[in-house]
Amino acid sequence: MINFSFLKKELMELIRTPKLIIITSVFVFFAIIGPLTAKYMNELLAMFASDIEISFPDPTHLQSWEQFYSNITSISMIVFLILMTGTVVSEKAKGSVYLVLTKNVTRSSFILCKILAGFILFTAMFLISVLISWYYTWILFDQVIYEGLFLSLLSIYVLGIFFTMVAVTISILFKTTTHAALVAFGAYAFLNILTILTDLNRFNPAGSASLVMRKLMGDAVTPLVLTNIVTSIILTVILIFISTRIFNKQEL
Repeated sequence: MINFSFLKKELMELIRTPKLIIITSVFVFFAIIGPLTAKYMNELLAMFASDIEISFPDPTHLQSWEQFYSNITSISMIVFLILMTGTVVSEKAKGSVYLVLTKNVTRSSFILCKILAGFILFTAMFLISVLISWYYTWILFDQVIYEGLFLSLLSIYVLGIFFTMVAVTISILFKTTTHAALVAFGAYAFLNILTILTDLNRFNPAGSASLVMRKLMGDAVTPLVLTNIVTSIILTVILIFISTRIFNKQEL
């Protein structure tokens, strides 16, 4: 089902386009700024509130990871999601999809390669941002790991994979990148608004951000995080099936 020649072409196109530069810049910037913000935020607040006596607790590596989770699930994720909505719709708009599908690339293979390329891109960006944040957290706080760190990172990673699939699915459904981007942002906003219903966060992929924050604070939410991960994986698989079926039947 996977045409590896086409997958290689997709990855090479990602490398050559400004999309990679933008996504990399955003992920790297926030991976660096997170630990720095955690380390020096108290000093900045004290500087701006010099006339008021305020006592702040000393920052720890936990604040650094808090910044990381907050940044990667908000601005970084939104930028990645919106840019990925052009995955299929831009090919349809340019007409290049017709050329590809006449070169022994089936519709299913076309979509699966697009999906896999998106997964690979997010995986690379996520690993880079984790390693950078890890390094700066170690340098600034002499401590990195806390109980539940790796489970929390896995949860955020699965969330990113889910939103990648959301972007590709929406890209299939719409005819312009603008409409696709707006709907994708709307989907992101809607799922995040639903996190207000805390009892449902275990079944809401976007609830991952809230759950890992609770895990960071020491709450016993491991079963909830695991349920959230499984739910996100199931929904991702369902979206893969749905998007492939839709594209196979879609008039181009």
